[in-house]
Amino acid sequence: MIEKYKKIPLLTKLLVAMVIGILLGVIFGEKINVIKPFGTIFLNLLKMAALPLIVVNLISGIAQLDDPKIFGRVGVKIMFYYACTTVIAITLGIVMGSILQPGKGFVLQGEYDQAIATIPSLGDTIINLIPSNIFASLSAGQFDQIVVFSAFVGIAVLFVKPEDRAVIKRGVDSLANLFNRLVGIIMGYAPIGICALMACTVGTYGPQLGGFLAKYLGASYTCVLVQIVIYGILLTVFGKCNPFWFLKKASPLMVTALGTSSSLACVPVGIECADSMDVPRSVSGFTVPLGSQVNKDGNGMMLAISFLFAAQAVGAPVTMDMIIRAILISLILTTGAGGVPGGGIVTIAIVVDTFGLPLEVVGIISGIFALIDMVYTMMNCLGDLVGTYIVAQSEKRHIKKA
Repeated sequence: MIEKYKKIPLLTKLLVAMVIGILLGVIFGEKINVIKPFGTIFLNLLKMAALPLIVVNLISGIAQLDDPKIFGRVGVKIMFYYACTTVIAITLGIVMGSILQPGKGFVLQGEYDQAIATIPSLGDTIINLIPSNIFASLSAGQFDQIVVFSAFVGIAVLFVKPEDRAVIKRGVDSLANLFNRLVGIIMGYAPIGICALMACTVGTYGPQLGGFLAKYLGASYTCVLVQIVIYGILLTVFGKCNPFWFLKKASPLMVTALGTSSSLACVPVGIECADSMDVPRSVSGFTVPLGSQVNKDGNGMMLAISFLFAAQAVGAPVTMDMIIRAILISLILTTGAGGVPGGGIVTIAIVVDTFGLPLEVVGIISGIFALIDMVYTMMNCLGDLVGTYIVAQSEKRHIKKA
Protein backbone atom coordinates (compact mmCIF):
# COMPACT_ATOMS: atom_id res chain seq x y z
CA MET A 1 0.00 0.00 0.00
CA ILE A 2 2.89 2.33 0.71
CA GLU A 3 4.24 1.79 -2.81
CA LYS A 4 0.80 2.52 -4.31
CA TYR A 5 0.56 5.70 -2.22
CA LYS A 6 3.97 6.86 -3.47
CA LYS A 7 2.76 6.51 -7.08
CA ILE A 8 -0.16 8.91 -6.52
CA PRO A 9 0.70 12.39 -7.91
CA LEU A 10 1.42 15.04 -5.27
CA LEU A 11 -1.34 17.29 -6.62
CA THR A 12 -3.93 14.55 -6.14
CA LYS A 13 -2.76 13.97 -2.58
CA LEU A 14 -2.94 17.69 -1.78
CA LEU A 15 -6.41 18.16 -3.28
CA VAL A 16 -7.79 15.13 -1.42
CA ALA A 17 -6.17 16.36 1.80
CA MET A 18 -7.72 19.81 1.34
CA VAL A 19 -11.21 18.35 0.78
CA ILE A 20 -10.88 16.08 3.81
CA GLY A 21 -9.72 19.04 5.89
CA ILE A 22 -12.74 21.13 4.85
CA LEU A 23 -15.11 18.29 5.70
CA LEU A 24 -13.47 17.78 9.11
CA GLY A 25 -13.77 21.50 9.83
CA VAL A 26 -17.47 21.52 8.91
CA ILE A 27 -18.25 18.39 10.94
CA PHE A 28 -16.29 19.08 14.12
CA GLY A 29 -16.13 22.88 14.20
CA GLU A 30 -13.66 24.39 16.65
CA LYS A 31 -13.06 21.00 18.28
CA ILE A 32 -10.91 20.09 15.27
CA ASN A 33 -8.22 22.49 16.55
CA VAL A 34 -6.76 19.55 18.48
CA ILE A 35 -5.00 18.58 15.22
CA LYS A 36 -3.59 22.10 14.65
CA PRO A 37 -0.05 21.07 15.73
CA PHE A 38 0.18 18.83 12.64
CA GLY A 39 -0.41 21.88 10.45
CA THR A 40 1.98 24.06 12.44
CA ILE A 41 4.69 21.43 12.03
CA PHE A 42 4.26 21.55 8.24
CA LEU A 43 4.38 25.35 8.21
CA ASN A 44 7.52 25.41 10.35
CA LEU A 45 9.20 22.76 8.19
CA LEU A 46 8.63 24.85 5.06
CA LYS A 47 9.94 27.99 6.76
CA MET A 48 12.94 26.02 8.03
CA ALA A 49 13.85 25.11 4.45
CA ALA A 50 12.93 28.49 2.98
CA LEU A 51 15.77 30.56 4.45
CA PRO A 52 18.76 28.49 3.19
CA LEU A 53 16.88 27.68 -0.02
CA ILE A 54 16.33 31.38 -0.81
CA VAL A 55 19.98 32.25 -0.16
CA VAL A 56 21.56 29.48 -2.22
CA ASN A 57 19.02 29.60 -5.06
CA LEU A 58 19.30 33.37 -5.44
CA ILE A 59 23.09 33.24 -5.55
CA SER A 60 23.10 30.18 -7.79
CA GLY A 61 20.42 31.60 -10.09
CA ILE A 62 22.14 34.94 -10.64
CA ALA A 63 25.54 33.25 -11.03
CA GLN A 64 24.07 31.04 -13.79
CA LEU A 65 23.29 34.13 -15.86
CA ASP A 66 27.04 34.67 -16.51
CA ASP A 67 26.48 38.05 -18.17
CA PRO A 68 25.57 40.98 -15.85
CA LYS A 69 23.56 42.47 -18.72
CA ILE A 70 21.21 39.48 -18.67
CA PHE A 71 20.74 39.89 -14.92
CA GLY A 72 19.95 43.56 -15.46
CA ARG A 73 17.34 42.73 -18.08
CA VAL A 74 15.72 40.03 -15.95
CA GLY A 75 15.68 42.32 -12.90
CA VAL A 76 14.12 45.24 -14.74
CA LYS A 77 11.51 43.04 -16.43
CA ILE A 78 10.39 41.26 -13.27
CA MET A 79 10.22 44.44 -11.17
CA PHE A 80 8.21 46.17 -13.91
CA TYR A 81 5.84 43.19 -13.99
CA TYR A 82 5.48 43.15 -10.19
CA ALA A 83 4.73 46.89 -10.05
CA CYS A 84 2.17 46.74 -12.88
CA THR A 85 0.24 43.72 -11.58
CA THR A 86 0.12 45.16 -8.05
CA VAL A 87 -1.32 48.45 -9.33
CA ILE A 88 -3.84 46.46 -11.41
CA ALA A 89 -4.83 44.42 -8.34
CA ILE A 90 -5.28 47.52 -6.15
CA THR A 91 -7.34 49.25 -8.84
CA LEU A 92 -9.42 46.11 -9.33
CA GLY A 93 -10.08 45.98 -5.58
CA ILE A 94 -11.33 49.58 -5.61
CA VAL A 95 -13.53 49.01 -8.66
CA MET A 96 -15.03 45.77 -7.32
CA GLY A 97 -15.48 47.25 -3.85
CA SER A 98 -17.32 50.21 -5.38
CA ILE A 99 -19.62 47.92 -7.35
CA LEU A 100 -20.42 45.31 -4.66
CA GLN A 101 -20.29 47.79 -1.73
CA PRO A 102 -19.54 45.26 1.03
CA GLY A 103 -19.70 47.91 3.77
CA LYS A 104 -23.03 49.47 2.82
CA GLY A 105 -25.59 49.07 5.63
CA PHE A 106 -23.06 47.48 8.00
CA VAL A 107 -23.52 48.28 11.70
CA LEU A 108 -20.11 48.70 13.32
CA GLN A 109 -19.35 46.87 16.53
CA GLY A 110 -16.27 45.53 18.31
CA GLU A 111 -12.91 47.06 19.06
CA TYR A 112 -9.38 47.11 17.73
CA ASP A 113 -6.81 48.42 20.16
CA GLN A 114 -3.53 47.45 18.47
CA ALA A 115 -1.05 50.30 18.12
CA ILE A 116 -1.01 51.88 14.69
CA ALA A 117 2.28 52.36 12.93
CA THR A 118 3.04 55.26 10.61
CA ILE A 119 3.15 55.01 6.84
CA PRO A 120 6.77 54.60 5.74
CA SER A 121 8.03 56.94 3.05
CA LEU A 122 9.29 55.50 -0.23
CA GLY A 123 12.83 56.34 0.89
CA ASP A 124 12.38 54.53 4.21
CA THR A 125 10.92 51.53 2.41
CA ILE A 126 14.01 51.26 0.19
CA ILE A 127 16.41 51.84 3.11
CA ASN A 128 14.71 49.14 5.18
CA LEU A 129 15.32 46.63 2.41
CA ILE A 130 19.10 46.98 2.79
CA PRO A 131 20.60 45.17 5.79
CA SER A 132 23.25 46.88 7.92
CA ASN A 133 24.08 43.56 9.59
CA ILE A 134 23.27 40.44 7.59
CA PHE A 135 23.77 38.17 10.62
CA ALA A 136 21.18 40.16 12.56
CA SER A 137 18.83 39.90 9.55
CA LEU A 138 19.36 36.14 9.40
CA SER A 139 18.76 35.80 13.14
CA ALA A 140 15.60 37.95 13.03
CA GLY A 141 14.27 36.30 9.87
CA GLN A 142 14.18 39.56 7.88
CA PHE A 143 13.61 37.83 4.56
CA ASP A 144 13.32 41.00 2.50
CA GLN A 145 16.81 42.03 3.63
CA ILE A 146 18.13 38.50 3.12
CA VAL A 147 16.82 38.53 -0.46
CA VAL A 148 18.62 41.83 -1.16
CA PHE A 149 21.87 40.57 0.39
CA SER A 150 21.73 37.31 -1.58
CA ALA A 151 21.09 39.24 -4.79
CA PHE A 152 24.17 41.41 -4.17
CA VAL A 153 26.30 38.31 -3.51
CA GLY A 154 25.02 36.73 -6.72
CA ILE A 155 25.89 39.88 -8.68
CA ALA A 156 29.37 39.93 -7.12
CA VAL A 157 29.92 36.35 -8.32
CA LEU A 158 29.44 37.58 -11.91
CA PHE A 159 32.45 39.87 -11.55
CA VAL A 160 35.02 37.52 -9.96
CA LYS A 161 37.71 35.71 -11.96
CA PRO A 162 36.36 32.86 -14.14
CA GLU A 163 38.23 30.16 -12.20
CA ASP A 164 36.91 31.43 -8.86
CA ARG A 165 33.42 31.81 -10.30
CA ALA A 166 33.42 28.17 -11.41
CA VAL A 167 34.34 27.01 -7.88
CA ILE A 168 31.68 29.21 -6.26
CA LYS A 169 29.02 28.08 -8.73
CA ARG A 170 29.75 24.40 -8.09
CA GLY A 171 29.49 24.98 -4.36
CA VAL A 172 26.19 26.89 -4.38
CA ASP A 173 24.73 24.55 -7.01
CA SER A 174 25.50 21.58 -4.77
CA LEU A 175 23.90 23.34 -1.80
CA ALA A 176 20.87 24.22 -3.93
CA ASN A 177 20.47 20.56 -4.87
CA LEU A 178 20.79 19.58 -1.21
CA PHE A 179 18.06 21.93 -0.02
CA ASN A 180 15.83 21.06 -2.97
CA ARG A 181 16.06 17.44 -1.82
CA LEU A 182 15.14 18.59 1.69
CA VAL A 183 12.03 20.28 0.30
CA GLY A 184 11.12 17.05 -1.48
CA ILE A 185 11.25 15.21 1.84
CA ILE A 186 9.11 17.89 3.53
CA MET A 187 6.51 17.73 0.75
CA GLY A 188 6.02 14.06 1.62
CA TYR A 189 4.38 15.32 4.82
CA ALA A 190 2.41 18.01 2.95
CA PRO A 191 -0.97 16.18 2.70
CA ILE A 192 -1.14 15.79 6.50
CA GLY A 193 -0.15 19.41 7.09
CA ILE A 194 -2.57 20.80 4.47
CA CYS A 195 -5.43 18.69 5.85
CA ALA A 196 -4.83 19.93 9.41
CA LEU A 197 -4.47 23.59 8.41
CA MET A 198 -7.63 23.59 6.27
CA ALA A 199 -9.65 21.76 8.94
CA CYS A 200 -8.66 24.26 11.64
CA THR A 201 -9.34 27.27 9.41
CA VAL A 202 -12.83 26.10 8.41
CA GLY A 203 -13.64 24.83 11.91
CA THR A 204 -12.67 28.14 13.52
CA TYR A 205 -14.03 30.67 11.05
CA GLY A 206 -16.82 28.82 9.27
CA PRO A 207 -19.66 30.05 11.56
CA GLN A 208 -18.75 33.69 10.84
CA LEU A 209 -19.62 33.61 7.14
CA GLY A 210 -23.10 35.12 7.27
CA GLY A 211 -24.51 38.58 6.67
CA PHE A 212 -22.37 41.46 5.55
CA LEU A 213 -19.14 39.55 6.07
CA ALA A 214 -20.27 37.30 3.23
CA LYS A 215 -20.37 40.40 1.02
CA TYR A 216 -16.80 41.26 2.02
CA LEU A 217 -15.69 37.72 1.24
CA GLY A 218 -17.67 37.79 -2.00
CA ALA A 219 -15.93 40.99 -3.11
CA SER A 220 -12.52 39.53 -2.21
CA TYR A 221 -13.05 36.19 -3.94
CA THR A 222 -14.53 37.84 -7.05
CA CYS A 223 -11.48 40.11 -7.31
CA VAL A 224 -9.16 37.13 -7.02
CA LEU A 225 -10.95 35.29 -9.81
CA VAL A 226 -10.79 38.35 -12.08
CA GLN A 227 -7.08 38.79 -11.31
CA ILE A 228 -6.45 35.14 -12.22
CA VAL A 229 -8.19 35.78 -15.55
CA ILE A 230 -5.84 38.75 -16.05
CA TYR A 231 -2.89 36.45 -15.34
CA GLY A 232 -4.26 34.11 -18.00
CA ILE A 233 -4.38 36.94 -20.53
CA LEU A 234 -0.80 37.95 -19.69
CA LEU A 235 0.34 34.34 -20.10
CA THR A 236 -1.41 34.03 -23.46
CA VAL A 237 -0.11 37.33 -24.84
CA PHE A 238 3.40 37.51 -23.38
CA GLY A 239 4.13 33.94 -22.29
CA LYS A 240 2.72 32.29 -25.41
CA CYS A 241 1.28 29.41 -23.38
CA ASN A 242 -2.08 27.84 -22.58
CA PRO A 243 -3.29 29.29 -19.23
CA PHE A 244 -5.02 26.00 -18.33
CA TRP A 245 -1.75 24.10 -18.82
CA PHE A 246 -0.05 26.67 -16.62
CA LEU A 247 -2.68 26.41 -13.87
CA LYS A 248 -2.37 22.62 -13.88
CA LYS A 249 1.40 22.89 -13.42
CA ALA A 250 0.94 25.57 -10.73
CA SER A 251 -1.72 23.62 -8.81
CA PRO A 252 0.64 22.26 -6.10
CA LEU A 253 1.71 25.83 -5.36
CA MET A 254 -1.88 27.09 -5.23
CA VAL A 255 -3.03 24.32 -2.86
CA THR A 256 0.00 24.83 -0.59
CA ALA A 257 -0.62 28.59 -0.50
CA LEU A 258 -4.29 28.05 0.43
CA GLY A 259 -3.25 25.76 3.25
CA THR A 260 -0.33 27.73 4.68
CA SER A 261 -1.34 31.37 3.97
CA SER A 262 2.40 32.11 3.72
CA SER A 263 4.16 33.34 0.59
CA LEU A 264 7.46 32.65 2.28
CA ALA A 265 6.66 29.02 3.02
CA CYS A 266 5.59 28.56 -0.61
CA VAL A 267 8.93 29.65 -2.12
CA PRO A 268 10.30 26.07 -2.33
CA VAL A 269 7.09 24.81 -3.95
CA GLY A 270 7.05 27.74 -6.39
CA ILE A 271 10.57 26.94 -7.56
CA GLU A 272 9.61 23.28 -8.03
CA CYS A 273 6.57 24.30 -10.11
CA ALA A 274 8.81 26.51 -12.23
CA ASP A 275 11.10 23.51 -12.76
CA SER A 276 8.12 21.48 -14.02
CA MET A 277 7.52 24.23 -16.62
CA ASP A 278 11.16 24.05 -17.79
CA VAL A 279 11.92 27.50 -16.41
CA PRO A 280 15.70 27.87 -15.88
CA ARG A 281 16.79 28.01 -12.25
CA SER A 282 18.81 31.08 -13.24
CA VAL A 283 15.45 32.88 -13.52
CA SER A 284 13.19 31.16 -10.97
CA GLY A 285 15.91 31.11 -8.32
CA PHE A 286 15.92 34.90 -8.48
CA THR A 287 12.35 35.93 -9.32
CA VAL A 288 10.37 33.58 -7.02
CA PRO A 289 12.16 34.50 -3.76
CA LEU A 290 12.13 38.17 -4.78
CA GLY A 291 8.41 38.00 -5.54
CA SER A 292 7.64 36.44 -2.14
CA GLN A 293 8.83 39.71 -0.59
CA VAL A 294 7.94 42.51 -3.02
CA ASN A 295 5.08 41.20 -5.17
CA LYS A 296 1.90 41.42 -3.08
CA ASP A 297 -1.02 41.69 -5.50
CA GLY A 298 -3.34 40.08 -2.97
CA ASN A 299 -2.28 42.39 -0.15
CA GLY A 300 -2.85 45.46 -2.31
CA MET A 301 -6.30 44.21 -3.30
CA MET A 302 -7.13 43.46 0.34
CA LEU A 303 -6.12 46.98 1.45
CA ALA A 304 -8.25 48.57 -1.29
CA ILE A 305 -11.37 46.55 -0.43
CA SER A 306 -10.87 47.12 3.32
CA PHE A 307 -10.53 50.87 2.77
CA LEU A 308 -13.82 50.97 0.85
CA PHE A 309 -15.49 48.64 3.36
CA ALA A 310 -14.64 51.08 6.17
CA ALA A 311 -15.71 54.16 4.18
CA GLN A 312 -19.02 52.60 3.14
CA ALA A 313 -19.75 51.38 6.69
CA VAL A 314 -19.77 54.98 8.02
CA GLY A 315 -21.13 56.59 4.86
CA ALA A 316 -17.95 58.57 4.19
CA PRO A 317 -17.65 60.07 0.68
CA VAL A 318 -14.85 58.57 -1.41
CA THR A 319 -13.24 61.10 -3.74
CA MET A 320 -10.83 60.48 -6.61
CA ASP A 321 -8.07 62.10 -4.56
CA MET A 322 -8.68 59.57 -1.76
CA ILE A 323 -8.64 56.71 -4.26
CA ILE A 324 -5.29 57.81 -5.72
CA ARG A 325 -3.84 58.21 -2.23
CA ALA A 326 -5.16 54.76 -1.27
CA ILE A 327 -3.48 53.22 -4.34
CA LEU A 328 -0.12 54.87 -3.59
CA ILE A 329 -0.23 54.02 0.13
CA SER A 330 -1.20 50.42 -0.60
CA LEU A 331 1.65 50.12 -3.12
CA ILE A 332 4.18 51.34 -0.53
CA LEU A 333 2.82 49.10 2.24
CA THR A 334 2.89 45.99 0.06
CA THR A 335 6.54 46.50 -0.96
CA GLY A 336 8.84 44.49 1.26
CA ALA A 337 5.99 43.21 3.44
CA GLY A 338 6.81 39.95 5.18
CA GLY A 339 5.27 36.90 3.57
CA VAL A 340 3.95 35.34 6.77
CA PRO A 341 0.38 34.45 7.83
CA GLY A 342 -1.59 37.32 9.33
CA GLY A 343 0.87 40.04 8.31
CA GLY A 344 -1.84 42.04 6.56
CA ILE A 345 -3.85 42.98 9.66
CA VAL A 346 -1.45 45.75 10.69
CA THR A 347 -1.31 47.22 7.17
CA ILE A 348 -5.13 47.29 7.04
CA ALA A 349 -5.11 49.25 10.30
CA ILE A 350 -2.59 51.74 8.88
CA VAL A 351 -4.69 52.44 5.78
CA VAL A 352 -7.96 52.75 7.72
CA ASP A 353 -6.38 55.05 10.32
CA THR A 354 -4.74 57.22 7.64
CA PHE A 355 -8.12 58.26 6.27
CA GLY A 356 -9.63 58.80 9.72
CA LEU A 357 -11.98 55.83 9.37
CA PRO A 358 -13.09 53.74 12.39
CA LEU A 359 -10.64 51.08 13.49
CA GLU A 360 -13.54 48.84 14.55
CA VAL A 361 -13.55 47.73 10.91
CA VAL A 362 -10.15 46.11 11.45
CA GLY A 363 -11.51 44.07 14.34
CA ILE A 364 -14.39 42.89 12.16
CA ILE A 365 -12.09 41.90 9.29
CA SER A 366 -9.78 40.14 11.76
CA GLY A 367 -12.61 37.71 12.51
CA ILE A 368 -12.49 36.31 8.99
CA PHE A 369 -8.95 37.27 8.08
CA ALA A 370 -7.77 33.67 7.73
CA LEU A 371 -10.37 33.06 5.01
CA ILE A 372 -9.26 36.02 2.90
CA ASP A 373 -5.56 35.67 3.70
CA MET A 374 -5.45 32.20 2.18
CA VAL A 375 -6.87 33.25 -1.20
CA TYR A 376 -4.79 36.44 -1.35
CA THR A 377 -1.64 34.46 -0.55
CA MET A 378 -2.54 32.02 -3.31
CA MET A 379 -2.86 34.95 -5.71
CA ASN A 380 0.47 36.42 -4.57
CA CYS A 381 2.27 33.14 -5.21
CA LEU A 382 0.52 32.52 -8.53
CA GLY A 383 1.43 36.05 -9.64
CA ASP A 384 5.10 35.38 -8.81
CA LEU A 385 5.04 32.24 -10.93
CA VAL A 386 3.28 33.95 -13.84
CA GLY A 387 5.90 36.71 -13.88
CA THR A 388 8.68 34.14 -13.64
CA TYR A 389 7.36 32.21 -16.62
CA ILE A 390 6.82 35.32 -18.76
CA VAL A 391 10.31 36.67 -18.05
CA ALA A 392 11.86 33.25 -18.73
CA GLN A 393 10.09 33.08 -22.09
CA SER A 394 11.28 36.56 -23.01
CA GLU A 395 14.88 35.59 -22.18
CA LYS A 396 14.78 32.19 -23.88
CA ARG A 397 17.34 33.10 -26.51
CA HIS A 398 19.83 34.41 -23.97
CA ILE A 399 19.57 31.96 -21.07
CA LYS A 400 20.45 28.28 -21.08
CA LYS A 401 18.38 26.01 -18.84
CA ALA A 402 20.25 25.60 -15.56
